[in-house]
Amino acid sequence: MIEPGRREEGGDPAPSPLSVRTAVVGCGRMGSALLHAALSRRLEVLAGVREHRRRRPGVPPEVVQLAPVEAAAAADLVVLAVPPGEPLRVLAEQLEPVLAGKVVLELSNPSVNRRESVGARGSWGLSEAELLAERLPRARVVKALNTVSAKVLRGGGPVPLGERRRMSVPVAVDDPAAQRLVCAWVDALGFEAVPAGPLAHARWLEQLAMLLCHIDAQSGRTGMVGCRIVRL
Repeated sequence: MIEPGRREEGGDPAPSPLSVRTAVVGCGRMGSALLHAALSRRLEVLAGVREHRRRRPGVPPEVVQLAPVEAAAAADLVVLAVPPGEPLRVLAEQLEPVLAGKVVLELSNPSVNRRESVGARGSWGLSEAELLAERLPRARVVKALNTVSAKVLRGGGPVPLGERRRMSVPVAVDDPAAQRLVCAWVDALGFEAVPAGPLAHARWLEQLAMLLCHIDAQSGRTGMVGCRIVRL
């Protein structure tokens, strides 16, 4: 893992997360939680919302609201915090003209019926991130933060997030520079970014997320289940 500003052999310096302007497009539970988390870490962030002239309840007053296309165009890193499937497809079509060369972070997981078990679904087809990359061929698509809940992002629970052992956040992406940027930004949020290989591994991360959701359901749906990768 590369610390912000540190030079990797054969690579450019990792960007300082404080210098990266991020647009969070979609301000539901995950999007608004991510906005609050970024603000708490003094990261520059914009909100991309459809009705941007009316203040959304989940958007902190300090955050500038813009139309999704305007927010994406003004950012270095674009986080798409919308449901998978049709909503993500439609948003990708709307933003495609302004995403050329940009790093686009996709954090959704396939929709699963609550009665359906992880083992029963068991599909190893293309992940949401891979499908998004096909729709955005000029962007650099990254899969990350899909194993983290909105409650964890907000630092919920009896112990503040900064005081607990950091949760690991796997980052799957094909582009080395995009990996450095996202890893530095995820670290700045208070997590441990873990490079997880190419974007094709995003399908494994989605399976991991479904397993974590199953474990959380067995625990009474606390919303605080995550993973920590330990290297021995």
